[in-house]
Amino acid sequence: MVKKVQSAKTRKAQDIEGVMQNLRRMVKALQIYAASVERAYGITGPQLWALWELGRSGPLNLKELAERMYLGGSTVVGVLDRLEARGLAERLPDPDDRRRLSIRLTSEGAKLLATAPHPAHGQLLHALQDMSGARVGGLKEATDILVHAMEADDLEAQFFFAET
Repeated sequence: MVKKVQSAKTRKAQDIEGVMQNLRRMVKALQIYAASVERAYGITGPQLWALWELGRSGPLNLKELAERMYLGGSTVVGVLDRLEARGLAERLPDPDDRRRLSIRLTSEGAKLLATAPHPAHGQLLHALQDMSGARVGGLKEATDILVHAMEADDLEAQFFFAET
């Protein structure tokens, strides 16, 4: 009976160690990626992600871009402001509804995107989208518990290692 309890504790300790190592690996991978993109291209990971979504889908309105990035519109506005200031994206009146703006890549944005790597945030999202709903739900529940235990429920964190 003692061996069963001890092996269960050992297994749990091994799983905790594995979870911690996996979290460190994911954070480190995102950190390395963000630094390399900024060094090589002069833009942040979130800016590259927005360019990638615009390049992949063509012109989008703000709501569509925010939905594809799983972010709020106000956060995406900051990203777009910086891209527009660099001449990489532009907002134009939507030809179908002049009350709305259509966001598209400029020729400079398309050139940068042609040489840029796939956004790390996108890789993470695609991995999550490829998982079953039950598995994503389990991850959400587990991360909710961890965030709450760390008393981080009210922290705003739109991006990994980058200001918009």
